[in-house]
Amino acid sequence: MDQAGGHGVAGSRTHVSGYTLDRGIGVDRAGALVDAHDTTTGSRVVIRLLSPALWSDPGYRRQARHDMRVLEALRHQHLLSVIEFDDRHAAVVCEWVDAITLRQLVDVSGRLPTTAALLVFDDALAALEALHAAGIIHRDVTPTAILLDTDGTGIVRDAGVPAPSLRRGWRAGTPQYMAPELWAGRPHTVATDLYAAAGVLVDALTARPPYLGTDLTGLGVQHTQGALPSEAVPLLARELVIRGLAKDPRDRPPSATHFRRDVAIAGAAFLGPAWREQGHAWLAVAVADRLADPVPAAPATEVVDADDDGPLPGLAIDAGGEMPRPGGVGWKVWSVAAAAVIALIVMVIFAAKALGGPGVQVSPTPPPGPLFTSTPTPGPTDAGLPTSIDTAGAAPATATPTAIATPTPTLAPNTMPITIAPAPAQSPTPTPTPSSTPKH
Repeated sequence: MDQAGGHGVAGSRTHVSGYTLDRGIGVDRAGALVDAHDTTTGSRVVIRLLSPALWSDPGYRRQARHDMRVLEALRHQHLLSVIEFDDRHAAVVCEWVDAITLRQLVDVSGRLPTTAALLVFDDALAALEALHAAGIIHRDVTPTAILLDTDGTGIVRDAGVPAPSLRRGWRAGTPQYMAPELWAGRPHTVATDLYAAAGVLVDALTARPPYLGTDLTGLGVQHTQGALPSEAVPLLARELVIRGLAKDPRDRPPSATHFRRDVAIAGAAFLGPAWREQGHAWLAVAVADRLADPVPAAPATEVVDADDDGPLPGLAIDAGGEMPRPGGVGWKVWSVAAAAVIALIVMVIFAAKALGGPGVQVSPTPPPGPLFTSTPTPGPTDAGLPTSIDTAGAAPATATPTAIATPTPTLAPNTMPITIAPAPAQSPTPTPTPSSTPKH
């Protein structure tokens, strides 16, 4: 684990059945991301090892087991495939793709061309469309949750793995992209996913999140009461932002499908029929350039913070090491370390509040992180298994989205069919989804 005297657990080891863990990619409050390969086929995979602090919550365990069973059977062009879930080691085995995160691209390139930003937004909505149809709420759509592969295709990862709530009464999620109702403790819904996706669109178009509160309390006020950041984006995206970031979830599009129709109208009316091809072309070149000159991964003593994707002192993973086993000494010590980090954040919040200070600082423009930087760490989440998506507060499914322009809405030509196959039986040596073949 931590060989440099950080907060990691030295010498703690674990394994994931059927896989060899090659090197640590990064650690965040959700756990660790590890580059690995299938011991039978040699296929490369990425494994998310869920943090002990997260996995120790019974409600989250029940929810995760349900979600991962569904995700194992779900395949879609714009979703990172879950190959299997190792319940014993709390590990999510995913396909490997040659990609960078949207956060990394924006940090290097600045605001994206409108065609590229709109395409990434539409790809993210296509992924949410598939998730919602399968009964899964993502719960934490952020620029670090969106991968961009070498074809310029957007791929959403970490469904059902949200950052933990930072204060009692709030819901899990990343503060920069949390819908107003989550700050009030209301449950995640289709509408909260769409709100977060609209926030990501603003980020791609402006190179910064939709709201720039200097502390958590101020940021919450901006989300719940602040003016919509529609004037900061190009004209074609203003109606999309107004609807997507509406304070009342009933004023947002009723579904990802409706939102995609609005995107198709805006793209055709303002950018012309070839806007998707133009966006793909720009993204493919930008991703290739970024992969050819990558920013070095964070040192072993740093961890990608869930709130701003920048490095903070914290848990670390040895590039050749493995994670502590549940129930073992290393697991317990790692849990204490994670809890200490969170406790420190809470202490800072209350100390700042008592002194009238600014509170916890939330960086609006985080520095680049390592490849496959994770989305914020999940923590205790809603207990119980969802039998259907909670759409409380969302508009009726029959609601008609506000027209942005006169052209007839059409679904994106790159819409892929959603396939939900029977969940594969777990095996010590599963065969992962090929990683070298383009996703198109």
